[in-house]
Amino acid sequence: MLLLLLLIAVVLYFVPSESISTEVDSHGDVPVTPVAAIHVSKPQIEALPPNLSEVEPQIILTLAGSNTIGAKLAPALASHYLKRLGAVGTMVKNLEKENEVQVVGFLPDKNRVVAIEIKAHGSSTGFKSLIAKGSDIAMSSRGIKEQENLELLLDMGDMTKANSEHIIALDGLAVIVHSTNAVKTLTVEQIAQIFSGQITNWSELGGPDQVIKLHSRDDQSGTFDTFSSLVLKKFGLKLAQSSRYESNKKLAEAVRIDEAAIGFTGLAYANPDMIMKIAAAEGLPAILPKQFSISSEDYALSRRLFLYANKARSDNPHVAQFIELAVSVDGQKLVELVDFIPQKITSALPVVDSNFPLKYQEIAATGNRLSMTFRMRSDRAEIDNKSVQDIEHLVNYLSVVSHDKVALVGFSAGESNDEEADKNRAYVRSRLLAYELKQRGVSNIEIIALGNQLPIDNNGNEIGRYKNNRTEVWIIKSDEPI
Repeated sequence: MLLLLLLIAVVLYFVPSESISTEVDSHGDVPVTPVAAIHVSKPQIEALPPNLSEVEPQIILTLAGSNTIGAKLAPALASHYLKRLGAVGTMVKNLEKENEVQVVGFLPDKNRVVAIEIKAHGSSTGFKSLIAKGSDIAMSSRGIKEQENLELLLDMGDMTKANSEHIIALDGLAVIVHSTNAVKTLTVEQIAQIFSGQITNWSELGGPDQVIKLHSRDDQSGTFDTFSSLVLKKFGLKLAQSSRYESNKKLAEAVRIDEAAIGFTGLAYANPDMIMKIAAAEGLPAILPKQFSISSEDYALSRRLFLYANKARSDNPHVAQFIELAVSVDGQKLVELVDFIPQKITSALPVVDSNFPLKYQEIAATGNRLSMTFRMRSDRAEIDNKSVQDIEHLVNYLSVVSHDKVALVGFSAGESNDEEADKNRAYVRSRLLAYELKQRGVSNIEIIALGNQLPIDNNGNEIGRYKNNRTEVWIIKSDEPI
């Protein structure tokens, strides 16, 4: 009987559906389901996601360098990138060495587990790895050094060019103290004196009678390189004995629990109640690191975060695609989510009083300043790479924001004792920007050259002069002439 039933089932499976009709069973009251109504299809065999923590992945991209970028931002970008490739779920897998991870994902269409590997031991290690061909992309929280660029020149070309130097975010070095510390404002010079050991007690700054305890990033860190360049080297000083850290997070935690401590870290790792106001020099305004002051780079300890790789010369297609994601609108949203400053334009009306130049007061009466400030390269007569990227952002912004006029307000670093010559330099630099904007369809632009007025930094050093040689962008919402 069982054999007969099996034979009937086989026959029914192979009989064409058109020859089957609805029937009634021998009892006359129970309908038999027509075979044609049953849609039989071969099962679709899909690859099931494996346990990502246990599978050895295929490494498709490697990043090395800055811990500032590598701790949070790079993994977030890597996860998003894998999902764009079609990954079903991603995870961050810690490797044996601290500050090394793999962001792992499963690609069902390829039935393959892939990963982006991130080794975050400091900016210098990123360039060393790039030179040794040990990674695809270098992460850095400082600009590439001349010697590093020379060592990469033959294989990758000039890494200071726009196709190799990619600004993905902005950051502010936060000088942090215990939340109960009475000292809330410092100049850059005072910070240099503290970290070089010239000032050793908080009482010298109006604080409690406590010996200052120094906390610093280690020598491989781009954060330390930036701090050294922006603070210590300005005054020809070196770091005194201090506690050193590879991780921003660990440094910030050590300062948080020590009433006598002071340290510096990326803004994304600092609690707001620990952050000091910083003045670039005595007599200049003390500024908190916030989105506008960092975006405009008015804050004395603002810095750029970079990815370095020559997109055109790399034989790994993921290099260009990953970098394009990082600078895209989606990438910049991730930048903001992990508490860095995205390359996003905002507007504000700075505090302007009767001490400001009359022209500046008139601008402020009818317009708003944008958070984007354009600067010239120090080594050649052209706008820098951030400004190259920012031009496109500005054009897009102006296409959707109502305005009657764009005012480019140019400043110089007082390269001469001739006020008119300084104004002319500011005018020429701003005119270069105006030309780029007009080439992209922006009209009704006015250039206002204020020369060496309203410095935001000290002209006594190269970094200060670079900051002061700038063009602010204002949008004017009135047809009245400035």
